[in-house]
Amino acid sequence: MTLRNISALSIAALLLLPSCTAPKDELVPSTGAKMDLTLNITSVSPATKTYIEERTEGGETTYIPKWAKGDKIGLFLDSWSSNAKPVLEMENSSSNGSDASFHGVLRDILDGSHTLYTFYPASALIGTDSDNKLSFAIPEVQHLGNSFDPAADIVIGKGYRIVAKTDSPEANINNIQFTRILATVMIDVANKSKASLDGEKIRKITLTSNSALTGTIQWDYSSEGISVISASKSVTAELGTPIPIDGKTPAYVLINPVTLAKGSSLVATLETDKHRITKTISSLPQALSFPGNKVSALKLNITDTDSTVEGL
Repeated sequence: MTLRNISALSIAALLLLPSCTAPKDELVPSTGAKMDLTLNITSVSPATKTYIEERTEGGETTYIPKWAKGDKIGLFLDSWSSNAKPVLEMENSSSNGSDASFHGVLRDILDGSHTLYTFYPASALIGTDSDNKLSFAIPEVQHLGNSFDPAADIVIGKGYRIVAKTDSPEANINNIQFTRILATVMIDVANKSKASLDGEKIRKITLTSNSALTGTIQWDYSSEGISVISASKSVTAELGTPIPIDGKTPAYVLINPVTLAKGSSLVATLETDKHRITKTISSLPQALSFPGNKVSALKLNITDTDSTVEGL
């Protein structure tokens, strides 16, 4: 097994921008009055969400994350209890991809200072803890369209302070950026020896390791850290558009940030319409790191030494 058969490298161009922090204004105490506050949030950074647009110019390929119309964020206000529900869910109304616009109304809140906590996707939330913690599900099976599965891509916005005023019941927040907390793995598969696979396309990819790739995680807003609650050691990508086995056309999966230790195993199971291909690496020659908020490239070569091909 050589490093040509499998490698992982961080692509600096895909490192997402850090979340914006709360303004350093002074806290405004509440008078005790309650109000309905219209909330408008705009994110104008294309490096935040939720699908990847691939562009090739001058022989170089770049990958640009984009927002999609209908992306829905969840929002908590100030603090929350265990088993709480978001105070608001907001849907992106912009269709141009390079920015996002969210609009909603916070009902019956106190005037004065508040801190907003936002996350995406709203549907990924499965639980809360009173210590500023949220629990999310990383899908073991991910359905790919033109890039990664947006339902699997968990992003977090840091606390952002607003002031609710009864004489001006509207808050406008511009240029909110989110941090992608999971690791994006860009998988390229090349056929180095199996003539029987010529012309075939991959429609399904499963990675299995010794580590927690998917499952349930908990995000701590205070420490900005992830802890694993329940783990699955595999992730499956079901490709809406099958990809050629050419080493150039990627498929994307989202996993828990993890490092596969040197000497551990990794199994990739690939399916075409005709064959099941199993690539087994029983002992990794070096540790492979898949950090959060980055895209890492995983290159898999189908060879005679560690790959088998079966008919379906």
